[in-house]
Amino acid sequence: MGTKIYVPGGAFDVVPQRISLIGFLAMLMTFVACGNDDPLQDSNLPEGTGTIAGTVKDDKGNPYPSALVKLSNESDQQERATNTEGIYEKETKGVGKYEVALIPPLSTEVVSTNPASIDLKADQRAIVDFVIKPKLVEAHLNFGKVQLLEEIVDENGDTPTNPNEPLYAANIFDDPIGMLTAIKSPDGHHITLSEFQTAEGNLLVHCNGNTSTVEIALNGMIPNGTYTFWLAYMNKIRKAGEHIDFMNDFVNPNNPPIGPSDGSENVVVADANGSISVILSHASCILTDEVALVMPILYHLNGKTFGGGHVPDSEEMVHMLVYFQ
Repeated sequence: MGTKIYVPGGAFDVVPQRISLIGFLAMLMTFVACGNDDPLQDSNLPEGTGTIAGTVKDDKGNPYPSALVKLSNESDQQERATNTEGIYEKETKGVGKYEVALIPPLSTEVVSTNPASIDLKADQRAIVDFVIKPKLVEAHLNFGKVQLLEEIVDENGDTPTNPNEPLYAANIFDDPIGMLTAIKSPDGHHITLSEFQTAEGNLLVHCNGNTSTVEIALNGMIPNGTYTFWLAYMNKIRKAGEHIDFMNDFVNPNNPPIGPSDGSENVVVADANGSISVILSHASCILTDEVALVMPILYHLNGKTFGGGHVPDSEEMVHMLVYFQ
């Protein structure tokens, strides 16, 4: 029976109403759902995937293989290396704003926009090309701040200081360690410190897919001296003057020569003025596969070379070093 409530001007009945628990919960869930900010329900968020592709070439159009390109946005971080034609392609995990960045190959600089920004749409194939150019690299004299394990010494095995004193090469790898061999020119003249220190020059490397060329321009070398050029790949950056750990820093136990593995094309003879101007070729791009590269330039004390194998310590010394970082 209802309860009668009197109010000014009349009365009305209050009739009890029964609302089931199930009905109440259903209403509550509907209310909560209507107020939910679940991002999965936000139709404004981009969905889908796309593809980012392009090339890495130098300013002459030569492709660079194994060059690393990184793609990134807030939720997607990926990387891709170029193939032998300098092409990279990667399907993304999302769409939206992406930053595309090239890690420059050793001793090159990027002349196009880097990083590049794009707004990737669903199912879009966006093209981002990079243009680089090689940098001229200085050849460093193997003496003083760049000297390797005190290889260049005087007749007492000490670091030479007198410009006129004759030089010796100390054994640093082969027994007997420390044995001294006179550094002489092909005419038998004993090289002095001042003569040794005149060496200087630059190198320039161009890659073209699976090949590369090394432009070598050196002056002040030992007149008519026999030299070989090598590729000492490293697993960490070591700039000129920093200590090199020969046991742990190199990728290969035996460093390969420039050119064929038998060392048949890495031999160069300086002219009568001590100049070397030559272009050597290699069957891969030497600038992109490893963290760093140091190129030793060896002088052969008796003019004899040993192909792609080990060169006896007593018959060579490192005259110059080139750091590709």
